[in-house]
Amino acid sequence: MTLTAAAILGGLRQRSWSVLTVAAFLVLSAAGAAGPMFAEASDNAAFGVRLGEVTETTRQNDAAVVRISANVGPTAFAQQAVIDDLRSVPGLTDFDLSGASIGAELARPDFWGFTVNATERGRLFAVGSPAAELTAVGAPAGRDGLWLPQPMATELSVQPGDQIVLALVHGNRGTPQRVTTTVNGVYAVDAAGRLPTGRKWSLRRGDTPEDTEYRTLPAYLLVGDVPTVERLAKATHDQMFWSVEATLAPGATLAEARKTANRLEEVRRKYATALPAEGDDPLALRFASGIGRIVATARTTTEAVRQRTRPVEWAAIGVGFASVLAVALLSARRREREVRHAVAVGLSPLRVGGLWLLEHLLPAALGAALGWLAAWQLVARLGPPGKISDSLAPAALTGAAAVGAGVVSVAAVGLLAAFLRVRASPPATARKPLPWPAIIVVAALVAAGGLVSAGGRASTVDLLVPLLVLAAAGVLAGWLPGLLAGGARLPTSPGRAVVWLARRRLGSGGAERRLAVTVVTAGLGMLLFGLSAVDSTATTADDRIAVAAGAENVAVLDGGSAELDPAAVSVPPNDPLRGAPPDAPVPGVRTPPLPAGNTLVWRSDVLTPLDDLRKDLLVIDPDRFLEVALWGHGPDLAAARAAVRALAADPGTADATNGSGSARAIVVGDPASALVDTIRVSIGVSTEDLIVAARVPAFPGMQGRPMYVVAATPMFAKLGPDDPRLRPRTAMPAGAQLFRTLLWSSARTPDLPTASAVTSATLLRQDATYIATDRARGYQVAVAGYLALLAVLTLCVYAQRTAALRRPTDLMLARVGLGPARVRRARALEFVLLAAVSLVAAVAGVAALVPLGGRLLDDQPGLLPRFAFQLSPLGLAVTVAAAAVAAMLAVALTTVRSASAEEDAYRDD
Repeated sequence: MTLTAAAILGGLRQRSWSVLTVAAFLVLSAAGAAGPMFAEASDNAAFGVRLGEVTETTRQNDAAVVRISANVGPTAFAQQAVIDDLRSVPGLTDFDLSGASIGAELARPDFWGFTVNATERGRLFAVGSPAAELTAVGAPAGRDGLWLPQPMATELSVQPGDQIVLALVHGNRGTPQRVTTTVNGVYAVDAAGRLPTGRKWSLRRGDTPEDTEYRTLPAYLLVGDVPTVERLAKATHDQMFWSVEATLAPGATLAEARKTANRLEEVRRKYATALPAEGDDPLALRFASGIGRIVATARTTTEAVRQRTRPVEWAAIGVGFASVLAVALLSARRREREVRHAVAVGLSPLRVGGLWLLEHLLPAALGAALGWLAAWQLVARLGPPGKISDSLAPAALTGAAAVGAGVVSVAAVGLLAAFLRVRASPPATARKPLPWPAIIVVAALVAAGGLVSAGGRASTVDLLVPLLVLAAAGVLAGWLPGLLAGGARLPTSPGRAVVWLARRRLGSGGAERRLAVTVVTAGLGMLLFGLSAVDSTATTADDRIAVAAGAENVAVLDGGSAELDPAAVSVPPNDPLRGAPPDAPVPGVRTPPLPAGNTLVWRSDVLTPLDDLRKDLLVIDPDRFLEVALWGHGPDLAAARAAVRALAADPGTADATNGSGSARAIVVGDPASALVDTIRVSIGVSTEDLIVAARVPAFPGMQGRPMYVVAATPMFAKLGPDDPRLRPRTAMPAGAQLFRTLLWSSARTPDLPTASAVTSATLLRQDATYIATDRARGYQVAVAGYLALLAVLTLCVYAQRTAALRRPTDLMLARVGLGPARVRRARALEFVLLAAVSLVAAVAGVAALVPLGGRLLDDQPGLLPRFAFQLSPLGLAVTVAAAAVAAMLAVALTTVRSASAEEDAYRDD
């Protein structure tokens, strides 16, 4: 019992070793707990972004609302069952009851007319509180009555407080049903001039009654509260179709919205199955809600985010577990005499393992709590800007599970250490150690070779290849310190003894040193790999948006560039005597002047005799194009930008007066023309030769097929009367034009003319893949911080272990003439060299992963430009800093000693 109690408290009584043990469990716990927290934050951030995309023009089926119109009764009171069903759905605001006139739809094909003062057509519409939902024009009367739209009130010359007469006629010979009511208020209408202003009314678009004469238009709505409208409808023999509305509660999380969407689906199925199948009946069930769609879109985005972060998360957990295991193995070597004594006094290996488990329970519990706290703060501060609440308890469980596995591994190490002391070995048989270095190297080679030969996107297992490769680099680097060891010759002076002693000790570490170098290399390497992956992924995403969009905004001008140029020259007419105009530049033709930040680009389909594939011809103003186009940050677009600069300097010899010269072209992604310097292209009925000025793999505005980029002046000079800058004599359909004219703008919100289509880089950035790139960045940086801490921790553990073993030797060397200062310098040099070796191996390992970067990290391998994995300069600087911190802490940890350090050195540690 005494031994058990001592074991429980012993884990926190080992001074610096206890701190290192707690730190190891802290990192393992943080790596395990961060995943669920990040998943929830990412989910809620994506959900918030999707909610923010809901605009005034969004339909109900795309908005975070629900609207149920069910034929459960003709009165508002009959809707209580629907109201109760919506109230049972979690996560919704309180209901709104509204009703719309449906008499005209029920009366068809008979005539049905509803008028105000016998002149203006309108339809009844009921809401809970008209004053709260409408934008008043002037002061309301504050009485029971109807609110009229401003255009109708103007035509009728009425104002709040006036009396109006409502009349409904059913059938050509029907008797008008009249009722008198008060104008309670006048409300403002939207830009279309029909419906009230406001987001709620724009969402109701399509559910409001139509005009009885012009059915393509919504009717003017005579809005009142539910009792008033129901009374007036009864008096005029109109019928109301009631709807129950609600919105998603503010601040709802993705998990809460998903529960809401699932429960709403149950409500929809209830009414869809309970009510009769009514076909095209106007009273058929209407159900509209975009909550489920928003949830599905957000989940698609977060799954793309998790695809990026999951391998880094697993790598962090793997390296964290390896760090705890390394602490356990070094502890076994550190306490070898203690284990031998325990076996000698009769303790079984199982009991020794149990005592080790008890000893590490308190450090593990402390590390688990601190790791959970660290993960929470790191994800909250560096992760996606989403709420973290529901995942705190699951994250604690996953972190505790990871720490529990670490504690079991420590106990297993203690059990195995005791078992090896108990088991009798044959005297003539030497025990061979497990060749774990060779196993790691072979596994890394096989995994990397399989990744190179495999096709398609990387699988989950493939994403662990970087950890294997870096561990293998650490194994190989673990043998390097032995090559630095000094020879048997003693130094000739005390000054040289520092280097000699450091080199000699580098060669005497054995398996412990190789294990430490392996783990430190893996930690530093994963730090550099993670930061480089973040930088490369972000760069590739920016480049692909630039290639797909071309510019921030691109508008297609159906009328050509002439619609921007009042002084545009018209196409020369055909002379009956001389025939068609000559193929020469038309005098006075010009590119329209445009404000800064805009440029015109012309695109056409061309054919070449090199193959039978259609290609794009992009005609640009090189100087303006350089300013407007998106250029990203990668090497492929940098080459394209340099090619445009060269084209601006030498576009060709053809000019505004000489169409017989040449035009130079940038060839983009066309392998068929790789061996030719002049390309003959067919443009409409013309055939022109283009001189190759440069070849690049990608270009802004590229649409997935090879492209030739030429300057406008020499190209249009060769086309003569087919110049697209000329004003056509007759209107031509867009499909019949030789060139499509596009206006490229660098402004996020440009003032674009009327265009048939507008593409925006902002919309492309909202794609799930690009959002995932941005969302995953903070988490990857946080996990990279875990890995850096692992490298620092491992080197400190190894330093503490070797310093404890060598303490008697260091005291002896200090007393025989070497001196305490030189011993400390030798020890510091040893750890600095170990950190340097690990750093070099980590950089080399990540450099070896460069060819595999695209295969590992590219979620869209078919897009251009190709994924270019490069070592990040910032990541390299951070990795060097982490290695320096590890070396300094290792030196500091072995330098600080208590007053009884010399006495303790002669006792068993």
